Amino acid sequence: MTRSNSMCGQQQTTADFAGRHHESFRPHVVHFSGHSKRRPDRSFFEELKADEPHEGVIVTARAFARAISATDDPPLLVLLNSCRSAAQIDDLVAQVVPFAIGMADSIEDADAINYAAQFYAAVANGQSINSSHLSGQAALELAGLESADLPTLAWAPDVDPSATILVSPEG
Repeated sequence: MTRSNSMCGQQQTTADFAGRHHESFRPHVVHFSGHSKRRPDRSFFEELKADEPHEGVIVTARAFARAISATDDPPLLVLLNSCRSAAQIDDLVAQVVPFAIGMADSIEDADAINYAAQFYAAVANGQSINSSHLSGQAALELAGLESADLPTLAWAPDVDPSATILVSPEG
């Protein structure tokens, strides 16, 4: 069963914008939502055609990592919310960020959206990166979806995803 790509009609960040402007925003989290493919010789992400001026481009995993690392303050977490993107997370963690999440295989758009929605809700409620990840997986499983094990979390050896909190709720 396939579902239509619900991401096509939404405004998306272009590769050009991401490459030039992430330095000024200094995000703690970089979220990629789109399509990705794995080939034996390289991996890449496809930027969807979001509007008339943008044709969409193919961005290699290496170029993506290079753009993310081209700042004095790289993000803490990269979430690659696209099919088979878990193949990139170990390299991202080894070279760029302390935490990365990717999908182990193909994931339906609605499942990827549901995972991200619950993940970010848990982050906003002051949960650790690990608890937020587990909460996103649980949301998929509670919905009866078979994709609950697809989101994969990787982290650098010198950090603890259970102790890292991105948002401290006011209390």
